[in-house]
Amino acid sequence: MWDSKLEMLFNPSSVAVIGASEKPGTVGRAIMQNLLTRFRGDIYPVNIKYDKVFGIKCFKSVLEIKERIDLAVIAVPARFTLGIARECGEKHVSAAIVISAGFKETGEEGAKLEEELVTIARRYGVRVLGPNCLGVYDAHTGLDTIFNPNDRQAKPGPGNVAFISQSGALGAAILDWLTEAGVGMSKFISYGNAADIKEWELIEYLADDDKTKVIIAYIEGVEEGIKFLHSIKKSVVRRKPVVILKAGKSSRGLRAVASHTGSLAGRYEVYESALKQFGALVVKELNELIVAAKALSWLPVPKGERIAIVTNGGGAGVLATDATELSGLILAELSAETKSKLRDKLPSAASVENPVDVLGDAPPERYEVAIQEVLSDRNVDAVLVIGIMQSPAFDPAGVLQVLKNCVSKYNKPIVVAAPGGEYTADKLRRIEQEVRIPTFKTPEEAISALRYVMCWSRVLRRLGVSANKS
Repeated sequence: MWDSKLEMLFNPSSVAVIGASEKPGTVGRAIMQNLLTRFRGDIYPVNIKYDKVFGIKCFKSVLEIKERIDLAVIAVPARFTLGIARECGEKHVSAAIVISAGFKETGEEGAKLEEELVTIARRYGVRVLGPNCLGVYDAHTGLDTIFNPNDRQAKPGPGNVAFISQSGALGAAILDWLTEAGVGMSKFISYGNAADIKEWELIEYLADDDKTKVIIAYIEGVEEGIKFLHSIKKSVVRRKPVVILKAGKSSRGLRAVASHTGSLAGRYEVYESALKQFGALVVKELNELIVAAKALSWLPVPKGERIAIVTNGGGAGVLATDATELSGLILAELSAETKSKLRDKLPSAASVENPVDVLGDAPPERYEVAIQEVLSDRNVDAVLVIGIMQSPAFDPAGVLQVLKNCVSKYNKPIVVAAPGGEYTADKLRRIEQEVRIPTFKTPEEAISALRYVMCWSRVLRRLGVSANKS
């Protein structure tokens, strides 16, 4: 069972910022600005240099604050953190985020300092996230300790995807990417060196979090492997997929991991096998993390792995067919009844086999016939709709409405692919915003999205977990 103090990392009533400042370019200034912008609780600046920070009374120590402090954000040089940790303990602070670097990632002396920090925190019962991290962004409560400038760092709005990252910088970049992809977030946690709070505790917490549906993670190394694997299993049993990008696949990569966060990392093949055995979905590249997050967040769980393709371009249909089979998925064999209905309703030149080619002059009505018929087919578990939008006959608004009707009527995954430039990208964004269907520029990426939801369905079936809550 996760420690109840972890809740204070995401939903504190009060936050003390130790190292708060108005000085441009400082971490303490950025954290204060972010909290003042989004956070709805009480904020207490702490810095021996100032009487006020952004017009708020500034304290010399947390011990001077009369009110209760749920969370302390520590952004001072590493050498000062031990004394501050003692003061937080004496103040009965529940949790602390240590932003500061300069611990075990720097070598033996740093490792010793980190060990002392944890010893002090545990003596007083203070849970510590970090050190060497960005901390937390909670899109629902407004807690935000990320210190990157807001003109460079976008952050997703409220949603159901949680993201934990051992790397703060990479995690911040992925937050940017998730925002661009339109993926809403429940929580982002940069946990750095994992000196006290481990990644398995975070996954267990998120498995019980009502606002989280999907967990994605960037992991470099873990110290408590069995607990980590069982936290994944717990999430799967809660019907929440865990998608993991594991760094350190090569021998040099393993050495880089040690110098980055001081983590222990073993052979990638061993990790991958164990992760999959316990139900994790493993990705190997950054872009796959985004694709998987979008697909698992927005799409229903399919019953099987049979895909139907509807396209107005034959070449794109062929590429989608190749991608389906090369991904280990199944090109659905449409029923005789479905093919008969398609033959009656589509032009004679159209193909009623899978892929269903509605031809380059297809209006929305023709797309509607094809999509609804294949979705009605019991042999079909999911549908890829391809639109070559450069065709003068293609009506984006009309097809959008068709997709909206189909999503409300059928509980099967639908994804859209449309190769093209600025015009096409704009229309795809509208589909995502209004219909919440994942869209992609290539058929291959769209099939990859379906592969993740189908792999998730496979995991649930293998572990005997129902896809739907009873």
